[in-house]
Amino acid sequence: MILYFIVVCIWSSLFLAGIFYYSYSMELEKVRSNLDHFIPPWKVMKQKRSKRAFLHQWMDKLSPTGRKIQILSDDRELEGSLTKAGYPYQLTVARIHGAKLLGLITGAVFGFLWYLFGLPLAVFLIVFAPFLGYMAPIYLVRFIAKKRQQQIRLELPDYLDMMSITLQAGMSMDDALAYYVETTDGPLSEELARLNQEIRFGMQREIAYRSLLKRTDSPELEALIQSLIQAYNLGTPIAKTFALQAQEMRRMRSEKAKEEAGKAAPKISLVTGLIIAPSIMFLILSAIIYTNFIAHNIFSGF
Repeated sequence: MILYFIVVCIWSSLFLAGIFYYSYSMELEKVRSNLDHFIPPWKVMKQKRSKRAFLHQWMDKLSPTGRKIQILSDDRELEGSLTKAGYPYQLTVARIHGAKLLGLITGAVFGFLWYLFGLPLAVFLIVFAPFLGYMAPIYLVRFIAKKRQQQIRLELPDYLDMMSITLQAGMSMDDALAYYVETTDGPLSEELARLNQEIRFGMQREIAYRSLLKRTDSPELEALIQSLIQAYNLGTPIAKTFALQAQEMRRMRSEKAKEEAGKAAPKISLVTGLIIAPSIMFLILSAIIYTNFIAHNIFSGF
């Protein structure tokens, strides 16, 4: 009992220490931002160091060793996930290889400490914690990529409406893209900013469009880009293309919502049949057993 109390106290202390350290980091960041605002940059002798510089340093050190372990971590798949995720946290394929090895070591240490303290499921954690730590960076990048692509799909109709209005007002395609990038934030704005930069640097418009398709996996955006390429090659009005695509995209979103709602009904029925209905039957059966046997024996004893 005393050992469990000591373990709880230790974990509580670590949790409070983490909270206090996070509060300290936030206050320190506020002080640094104020200093950067009030002190001219030419007076700052020491550059600010990135918060993730320490982790990046370890990732770079462990990268050669981690690259030799290719379990569920193909370089092409990692590159594709990073591209669609927008290269978050300054990650690269090499750094992911280092991160998975760092996660494996962290998971092994965590599992060993858990086993050392004699906590529940210690054998399970000491076996699976290293594997979970190994896979955590890979699945984190995939999760960010999926979330980012969903955000792009949600932003597309508004982008099409704005482009249609600005083009009808007399703006050129490049100026309309630049206006959208300046007035909005989000993953779609970031991708279009890169597209606009590639066009301004001299890349052919069709090649820049196809490069954008490689960085996304949205069917709606792919249909839009194909329409823009066709409109560019044939010389048809682009503003009308944007308006029609916006209407079609909203219709497709409505149909997809109806499809998801249709798929939800069988899932609800499955949950009701496997969990709720047996629970109700067990509750009724328990009440019958208690009334006819347990309660009857209790009162008959009196």
